[in-house]
Amino acid sequence: MSPTRHTPFLAALCFTGLLFAAAGCGGGSSSDQPNGQPSQALRAAALSLQQAMNSTSRQIDDMSSNRESLDRLGSTLQPAISQTSDVIGLLTPKATSAGPEAALLKGAREQRSFLQYASTAPNSRSRRSANSALARTRTAGRQATSAYANVAETQPQIAGLLPAATTFNTGRLRDAVLKVTRRSTPKTTTTTTPASTSSSGGASGSDATGVSCDDGLSVNSVTSCPFARSVRDEYQNSGGASAIEVFSPVTHRSYTMTCTGAVPTICRGGNGALVAIR
Repeated sequence: MSPTRHTPFLAALCFTGLLFAAAGCGGGSSSDQPNGQPSQALRAAALSLQQAMNSTSRQIDDMSSNRESLDRLGSTLQPAISQTSDVIGLLTPKATSAGPEAALLKGAREQRSFLQYASTAPNSRSRRSANSALARTRTAGRQATSAYANVAETQPQIAGLLPAATTFNTGRLRDAVLKVTRRSTPKTTTTTTPASTSSSGGASGSDATGVSCDDGLSVNSVTSCPFARSVRDEYQNSGGASAIEVFSPVTHRSYTMTCTGAVPTICRGGNGALVAIR
């Protein structure tokens, strides 16, 4: 194996060693420091979390939109997951109050969730499982960013050591995963007869999901495909919420849709609209 392939693992070992060294050298709670200065352990923990995310960001930037590259990405994220878990293990006994350690621990846990879902998404073989993993990845990323923002507000001295919000951007990962799963997922088409438009942006008819919109979407006869795509995007952006507000590009109105977490995900609402997301 070339030296380049060892880089993420060696970096993880170095930063983990730094973190344990800081913890063993009087790195107690930041409240023990003079003038409210953050402890050395807190600084080392923040720096280790940042390094793990910087490594992840580079690996995502270097991937290609093909199955081999995605499979490789899923395994190369493991050192960053282990590094983040080490930080969590060190912060947990120190996070006994609402201090900076507790806030940083919250961000670290969300970061680990982000990394775990980000490593799962490339291995997805269906669009439904890929969409589910990507939605959870985005949700964990937003929550980690929010937690780190809270740390930066109370501990401005370590703000520059925290993972940046941009490292949690999943846009390139999402595009690559969905492009690959689109190629590998067989499409199903159903012949339907045209009908009149309804207020949910579709046509009047039965309640069955008999119209395929491709991209893993199908609708009933009172729902249009443009509205179905809006439902899917809003559902994914919400992190899989059970109730979402969706704007219809057909009727130019918003509708409340309730969604299940089953396979496929079924969203109902509007004026009899039904969307199946696979």
